[in-house]
Amino acid sequence: MDISIDYLGKRFENPFILASGPPTADAKMIKRAFEAGWAGAVIKTLIREPVKNLHNRFAVNKINETIYAFENLELLSERTPEVWYQDILTLKSSFPNKVIIGSIMGDAKNRDQWLELALGCQDAGVDFIELNFSCPHGYPEKGNGSAIGQNAEFSARITKWLKSEKKITVPIIPKLTAAVTDICYIGEVVAKVEADGICAINTFPSIMGFDLKTLEPKPAIGGYTTAGGYSGPGLKPIALRCVSDLVENPGLPVMACGGVSSGSDAIEFILIGAPIVQVCTAVMLKGYSIVLKMQNELKEFMKWHKFSSVADFLHLGGNHIRQFSELDQSFSAKPKIDTEKCNGCKNCFISCHDAGYMALEMRDNLAFVDYDKCRGCSLCYQVCSTGAIRMVETYQRSVTK
Repeated sequence: MDISIDYLGKRFENPFILASGPPTADAKMIKRAFEAGWAGAVIKTLIREPVKNLHNRFAVNKINETIYAFENLELLSERTPEVWYQDILTLKSSFPNKVIIGSIMGDAKNRDQWLELALGCQDAGVDFIELNFSCPHGYPEKGNGSAIGQNAEFSARITKWLKSEKKITVPIIPKLTAAVTDICYIGEVVAKVEADGICAINTFPSIMGFDLKTLEPKPAIGGYTTAGGYSGPGLKPIALRCVSDLVENPGLPVMACGGVSSGSDAIEFILIGAPIVQVCTAVMLKGYSIVLKMQNELKEFMKWHKFSSVADFLHLGGNHIRQFSELDQSFSAKPKIDTEKCNGCKNCFISCHDAGYMALEMRDNLAFVDYDKCRGCSLCYQVCSTGAIRMVETYQRSVTK
């Protein structure tokens, strides 16, 4: 079973790499990640200006003590580009088969800054260069970060600066923000100036909320906060939509990023058409060793479906994505209840009566469907906690290409 995959002419030993962030803050950390089994790493974004990070810059939201949302006010690398260039040389010498991606950010109007950082990373031996057009906090108010990725002119101009420089020979990959009306439009403009690939998405601008006991915001910096970058499992559906859109248009090879917490999450991005998946928040919460579980989940999935390589199922899920107007309006399905599994909790009954078609009844503390009232919305199925309800198609599928 082969879990390696190609991306822009480079062989990755598996689809899992570290995204630019705290887990890639220095060479010693990346070394431990490579030893743990990660196929590659995007270094923490280089910038020429000095960086000083805030204290208490993280916050989370939980459901039953499980973190589903993470927010950060982290800035870019605190280390100088020159230190990083030496670290890249050392890492490539020690791990020649691992993929190292340089992440850079310059001023939106300063060509020389972008070229200097790109050439420095290339000379140090990176395999690709990622352009940070997507950091959602701190830098946008200076006209950089996601302020670039939200501006088609800036995105195209900076990408063109690097692609037109003959000295730069490694692939250029803009990392785009989802905080735009149409991410495909930004994808199209960077494709037109010959970007080699696209990474999507970065964290999403957010305010995590308040501590209702102290009335202070989360995170609180001297009693105040600002919008930060939202990540964690809750971000995955947004990232999946963006990656799906970009795979179709403009069609450049996409690296996926956003909400990946397991091998199963990564498989969904591969199914949608992204061969490489970047991970950050899950590592911050559980450590580098999660990559082994991710690899095992990938192998189990492949064994289950009898896939011999990752390429066998790349984009299989994308074939099932359609415009709303293209969906079969005659499709119908109705819930079927296994009374042996029903425990009488009334979750389905309450949801159907207060937000559905009042099509469920309780008889002897068991749920039953009134099919004359049911319209097959599936709300009961979604809220069932015991697996007693399943949706059954009630029509003959039409044959589609």
